[in-house]
Amino acid sequence: MSLITDILEVVKGRLRFHLSVDGKPAVDIVLTAGEIIVDIKNPLLAMEMGLHQIGKKPGISSYVLKAIKAAGYKVKVKYKMIEFEV
Repeated sequence: MSLITDILEVVKGRLRFHLSVDGKPAVDIVLTAGEIIVDIKNPLLAMEMGLHQIGKKPGISSYVLKAIKAAGYKVKVKYKMIEFEV
């Protein structure tokens, strides 16, 4: 079993991460039973966070997403009224 699935098994209930760039809110990640919601607060700051990751260890994000889905979780991206499943 991978570290990601171990973490997801330990977390029960609801967990929320607030990610910010220079003290300004960019993304909230909400982890609930069977679902992970990435709530974008500021799209420009969220893109800046993503751009910092380009060129760093390619394939890590796709590995993480595959492991999360293999653990039975749904991943949704939300911005205001728009929401879609990844």
